[in-house]
Amino acid sequence: MKMLSGLFGRSPFVHVADHGRKVEECVIRLSTLLSVVLEGGSDEEIRRLATEVSELETVADQVRNKIHEALSGKLMLPVSRSDLFDTVEQQDSMADMAEEIATSFTFRPLPLPKIIHDDIAHFITIVMENCTLASGVVSKLELLIESSFAERDTETVMKLIDELRGRDDSTRDAYLEATRKIYAADDNLSSVEIVLWVKIMSLLQGLSAYADRTTNGLRIVIENQRN
Repeated sequence: MKMLSGLFGRSPFVHVADHGRKVEECVIRLSTLLSVVLEGGSDEEIRRLATEVSELETVADQVRNKIHEALSGKLMLPVSRSDLFDTVEQQDSMADMAEEIATSFTFRPLPLPKIIHDDIAHFITIVMENCTLASGVVSKLELLIESSFAERDTETVMKLIDELRGRDDSTRDAYLEATRKIYAADDNLSSVEIVLWVKIMSLLQGLSAYADRTTNGLRIVIENQRN
């Protein structure tokens, strides 16, 4: 039996997988920056890493534009164009959010008192794990296309998607606890520093939400193939 990719063309899916890798690189560089923040690294190093995150976000945008061109053509696809487009947009928003988080650390030196360190570190760990799960799901897209959405492959991907969705409560709880601790640290942080930390927590929560939406977009793609 001919594979669907042979019948319909692989180009958009090659670009989607490539885009996923570029977004993953962007988030990994953000993770490095966050580690430097947690370890009390220099402002110079933080600015350097923030610049690298921005550069990687630009590369991801360039790949996204290639996907737009591919999806606007007459190439037949084995999946809904709108579903695939939405998944790419959610995935691209992960890179956008990573850039915004990284840039937020360049506005001013931002102290990290011991009283909030562990809760923020815990929340960051959860968010980065969520992003890693999302990247793992996206990396399986080409496999799904090549196997014509074989049941075994789709079940594997769906389990990963469900695993990420199952982390909603722990992600929310860690976000709320870290935010509460920041507000309670008014003896250690200025009002401006509290506002900036709370903003960064919200952006990290947004990054995790886009990771979830990306995988949910692929869930829709898979479920539509089953119907």
